[in-house]
Parts: sequence; C-alpha cells; structure tokens
Amino acid sequence: MDDNLVKIGVIAAILGILLAGGLALNSQKTEEVTTIEVNILPQKTLEMLAPDYSEKGIYEDDTIRISFKDSLAEDGIESKLPFWLHNTSDDVVTVLWDRCSLQLPSANTVNIVNETQIDSYAIMHARPLSVAPGGDLFDAIIPISETTWTDDGWALSTDVLDQGPFLFVLAVEVGSECMPRQIRYYTFRLIIR
Repeated sequence: MDDNLVKIGVIAAILGILLAGGLALNSQKTEEVTTIEVNILPQKTLEMLAPDYSEKGIYEDDTIRISFKDSLAEDGIESKLPFWLHNTSDDVVTVLWDRCSLQLPSANTVNIVNETQIDSYAIMHARPLSVAPGGDLFDAIIPISETTWTDDGWALSTDVLDQGPFLFVLAVEVGSECMPRQIRYYTFRLIIR
C-alpha cells in the first residue's frame, strides 16, 4: 500500500510541476490584441424639400410619379441624379431634355444631359423622349459642367451635389389629341445629407 501511495505522490508531484511550469510559461507569454478602429459614417440619403417634402425623394401628381436617388460612388457622391419616372396620366408625356436644367448647390444653373444619351453627339442634341400612359423611364440627370472627356469616355465629378440643396427643373409636354399640348415645368428642390 505504501508503494501505491508513493506512486500517487510521484504522479501528483509530476502533475504539479507540469501545471506550475505551464502557468509560468502562460504568464510570460503576452498576447497582442490588435484593435481596428472602424469609423462607420452614416450613409447619406437624398431628400426632396419641394414641391412636397419627401424623405425618400418621391413626388406624384395626376401626370407623373418621380423618384430620385443619390449616386454613391467609391470616392463620393457622383454628379448625377438617377430617377424613375412613371406616367400616371392617360396621355403620352414627353420629356423635353433641352428645357430641363439643374441649379447646383453653388447656385450656378447648368444644362443637363440624360445618362442614356451621353455621347459626343447626344450632348449637343438632346432628343425629347415620349413615355406612354402607364409607362416608365429609368434614367439619370447629369450636369454638363460636371463632365470631362477622358480616353475611357465621359467621367463625372464627385462631391458636388452633396454640398447643399440643389434644384432640378423637369420640362414635360402633356396633352392629348382632344386637348392642346402644353409644357409643364416641375421644380424639385433636393438635398443629399
């Protein structure tokens, strides 16, 4: 029995030494904790201030429903204004691009081109576009002053439209065969914040 106690004592002593050595090694080993700071900025959103306030940038009347959004790029907000226009009337609505304009946050009013026609010919010759009753138009407004021709095509500036409120004037021709056609102007006051 004494031999068993001696064996148990020797095993306990060995385990004690191993435990003490492990604790000693563990206390000498310091772990480096890398702290990565991530600055999560609130995402900017586009709001409509007029003709009616809309947190989501949406306007509707008996002729059109239009929804605007910002154009977030890797290096900021691109100088273009994407939109969706829906013809809510029973007649054809024609967008008159050459009568539309954009007043930048700097208060400088500039001509625009729509994104689907931005090539060397279309910038000089904006063509009207008719939207059928119940039809949709997906496009983007681009201020001419914020475009630059590069070897890869047209490039847009960034961080212009998010510098304060800006205005977009949309010109549409409405009417039917029974009624005379008339030009209706919509002035949208928008802000990206």
